[in-house]
Formats: sequence, C-alpha cells, structure tokens
Amino acid sequence: MLYAHAARFQWLDYRSVPESNRLVTNLKRDLGDSLSNCLLCLLSVHSKHEERDIFAKLRAKDAGAVDLVMKEHIDISRRIREFAGTCDEVLAAADPAARVELGNRLELEMGDLFSAYMAHLNHEEDWLVPVMWQWFNDTELNAMRAVYYNALPLPLFEHWMRWTLPALHPVELGIFVAGIASDPAPNRLADVLRIAKAVLPPERWTDLEKSFPPDRI
Repeated sequence: MLYAHAARFQWLDYRSVPESNRLVTNLKRDLGDSLSNCLLCLLSVHSKHEERDIFAKLRAKDAGAVDLVMKEHIDISRRIREFAGTCDEVLAAADPAARVELGNRLELEMGDLFSAYMAHLNHEEDWLVPVMWQWFNDTELNAMRAVYYNALPLPLFEHWMRWTLPALHPVELGIFVAGIASDPAPNRLADVLRIAKAVLPPERWTDLEKSFPPDRI
C-alpha cells in the first residue's frame, strides 16, 4: 500500500488542482473514521486495533518490547497528523507556484512517514514476533488472530485484504489463507476467499482455489 502511494507522489503534478486535490483528499478523507479506506485512516486504525488486540496480551510477557513499539506508534501518529495538515494546506492553496512548493514539502513528509512506518513494521517483526513464539502456542496465536480479525468491521477488513492478498507471494498467500481457515469459528475464510477471487490475478486465484474443497469457495 505504501509503495503504491509513494509511486503516485512521484508523478503527481501539483499544478493540476483536480489531480492533486483528488490525491490528498483520498489520503486523508474522514481521518479517524475506522471505516474509511483513506491511507492515513488505515494506518491510524491499524495501530489502535493492534494495541488493543495484540499488544495488550504481549505486555504481560515482555513490557519492554511493547513499550518500544508503542513509542513508535506515538511518533507515527504525530507524523500522520503533520502529513494530514500539509494535505489541508495543499487543498487550500490557489497559486500554482505555492501548490508546487507545498507538494515538495508533502513529498518529503511522505518519505519520512513511509520510511518510519516501514522501519516500524520491521521492528515489530524483530521485537514482538519472538515474544509471541516464546510465550504462546499455535492454538493461542490462532485464537489471538481470530479475535483481531473478527473485531474489525467487515468494510475495514475488506479494505485491508484488498491490499494484503495481492501483496503476498504464493507461499505466504497459502499459509495466510490456511491460517484463517484454521481460526476458531466464526472465522473470515469466506470473506477472504471472496475478496481473493476479486483481487488476485486469475492464475494465482486458481492455485489458491485448488487448496480448498469446493464447498469452502
């Protein structure tokens, strides 16, 4: 998701009011609404669900690791607010030269935010995943994942899956969907398969479809 939006920034002409306004509006539309699919909204609400459904369980096992990633969540929230503020400035600017200058600033802030977020994702893998593997067995981890996904409103879950499923390589995709299938009932396998059929290239969907009985598709 971040890669796709970063590419859009690279070729955006901020002198074009309709084009640049459309991008910055889509970036921050209804920021704070967990049902919105704007990029900044998704980043914000993801952190909140993660803190409630995952970090809360890990804190009792390794508070230090959780505190490290929580500090990054706070920093990323600040960057998101600043980035959203610059989006508002772009929307309010009428002079083409001023819009280009604001666009340059927005690109710098975008680079800072996206790179910080990518580093944060790596840190979660490096700092928290070992804690999860040390203190929780597969059944407990599956239950934790089920709570996390089932707590998401369906529209929000669909937004995430439309970005997530095409981004996984074939081995990851098979493991991911098999994991959803093994989650305690009710799980979201039917939703995942429905979305996968809509967003995956035909050959990848065919390979995935073969992994499940016809009555599960």
